[in-house]
Amino acid sequence: MMGENNLQNFVMKEAERQLQTPEGNVETEKVQNFYSDALASIKRMNNEVAKCAEKREQLHAEFGDEYFRVWRQEHSSEVLSPQQQELIEQSQEPKLERSPSNESR
Repeated sequence: MMGENNLQNFVMKEAERQLQTPEGNVETEKVQNFYSDALASIKRMNNEVAKCAEKREQLHAEFGDEYFRVWRQEHSSEVLSPQQQELIEQSQEPKLERSPSNESR
């Protein structure tokens, strides 16, 4: 994922910067532990995102795009303003057109 690399690069560069020029009384070990934990969290988060995307694709394959469109519209009508609903629908149009399940129809 592109965002994953950007975030990891930022964390690694920032850790390196702080280790080269310690600010205040921060101990090197604490800085290393902090950034190590941050990188582990990034990895866990990206794994969860990937699992959710896989589950969503499985549901799309099982139920089809039309069910998802109806479910999304129903949910949107309950929690979003009409303007927000329109923005959500517009953001979904290109995805639906490129969907493999739509190409076979």
